[in-house]
Amino acid sequence: MVNLKKLLSPNNENLTISNGPKKHSVHEEEQEEQGKGSEGEWEHVGPRNKTSITGQADFVQTPITSIFGGHIRSVIYQQSSEESTTLQPFFTLQLDIQSDKIRTVQEALESLVAKESVQNKLKSHSGKAPSCSWLHLKRFVYEKTGGCQKLIKNIEYPVDLEISKELLSPGVKNKNFKCHRTYRLFAVVYHPGNSAKGGHYTTDVFQIGLDGWLCIDDQTVKLINQYQVVRPTAERTA
Repeated sequence: MVNLKKLLSPNNENLTISNGPKKHSVHEEEQEEQGKGSEGEWEHVGPRNKTSITGQADFVQTPITSIFGGHIRSVIYQQSSEESTTLQPFFTLQLDIQSDKIRTVQEALESLVAKESVQNKLKSHSGKAPSCSWLHLKRFVYEKTGGCQKLIKNIEYPVDLEISKELLSPGVKNKNFKCHRTYRLFAVVYHPGNSAKGGHYTTDVFQIGLDGWLCIDDQTVKLINQYQVVRPTAERTA
């Protein structure tokens, strides 16, 4: 698809998404003319002329990234020092659900962007939400005594998920209306079983033509109601 897009508009379209303005050196400009990607840093001036050093990662723009691509913004604060910011593209949000306090997807998202102490520094996260968001609940955890184990706990998720403004980066939180921050559930992937060493995957998918949900288990496809999707049994963990 990328090669076809280049054929359609080889001179007018820049296929590399940059996460922000970038300071170019002569060497970097030569690299870009040769078609090579690069990572770089720039000095960002925010409110009250507060500066931060920002690093970025570029990725190629495709029809897939335009739908599923988002950005995570990580900021490290330290006294008497400039903030250090990293912008990283993502396709799937990895949600840590190990804490006993996390019982819903909303709480897992809030935990993802919570501030944490890292070697006498304070680190925080925020992001830019994609058009279509994939949330991965991290159920396979490593324990020193038992190796890889599956985390069995119920995590609630709604049909309509609204992303709080507090989870978004400062540059986009005031530009997104509520309708742009609300997601409608369309599929859930499950891993039945209590072990991380084996198991089986099934999925529930919303079918627009039927205006209802389908449960797909290998060659078996059957209609289910919405309650079964948002309240799965203990044997089926999303």
